[in-house]
Amino acid sequence: MNTTSTNFRLSHKIQDEGFTISSASKCNLYLSLSQKSIRMAVVDVERNKFVVLEDYELITVFTPTQAAEQLQLIARENPLLQEQSWKTIRVAVSNQHFTLVPETLYDPAHQQDYLRLHSNLNPQLDDVLSYRHSSLEAVNIFAIERVLRETIESLFPERPVQFVHQTSSLIKSILHMAGRSIPRSMYVFVERGLVTILVADEHGLQFCNIFQYHSPEDFIYYIIFVMQEQKMNPEQETITVWGDITHDASLFTILQKYIRQVKFGKKPQDIGYSYKFDDLFEHRYFELYSLHLCE
Repeated sequence: MNTTSTNFRLSHKIQDEGFTISSASKCNLYLSLSQKSIRMAVVDVERNKFVVLEDYELITVFTPTQAAEQLQLIARENPLLQEQSWKTIRVAVSNQHFTLVPETLYDPAHQQDYLRLHSNLNPQLDDVLSYRHSSLEAVNIFAIERVLRETIESLFPERPVQFVHQTSSLIKSILHMAGRSIPRSMYVFVERGLVTILVADEHGLQFCNIFQYHSPEDFIYYIIFVMQEQKMNPEQETITVWGDITHDASLFTILQKYIRQVKFGKKPQDIGYSYKFDDLFEHRYFELYSLHLCE
């Protein structure tokens, strides 16, 4: 008898009338996993358009095992997670266990060694994977909890699943949007309890790291700290923000207090979105949309 409690809430669901599960073989399925949420989206590849989005908030989930259990519970009722014929299945994981290594220095046999310099790995519980950024000539080495990886792969026994670290999808999208003619700029992606800070210029990515925060004061401290390290001036810079943040949130208020120009980012533009996405804030679900730019 299964005694696992339901600790998730469907906070948002969008589905275009033109999408049916029978068209899955012409569509990509994207998932974004964190300790706070499980999100999924479907792209109709032929129409190059997002047609489905579902956002499940995880409540009182504290461990990867608990998150995996909730994913299994969602899958029992969710046709997207039961379907096996997706063209591509791509999953982004959100955690602080990642590092970027220049491609010229990368040796696949030493993935764990690179990551151990930055993270406390448990070989009994974590799997180490990698994703190559050809435009950066760098490799993103990251860890995913084995229980989460095995749970996802068990849901799709007939299809290969590509795992990437969430920073890879953000990097791909931000560099794609910024182009090569930008001045040095800062980009911030906000999650509950985590903030990813990226700095890019005409030469590409200059900085990328994830910080854990417990208060608005923590949050702004890390942003100001990175600006100082990158020799950026809060009085002159414009920061672009995506993620789980709103105009009236305390995080946004403190950003405006210390940074001269703060603006919300937009969705990736080289793909379409069903009209049903029009009611969403442009800066929400950026990590999910950006998975489309990975390969």
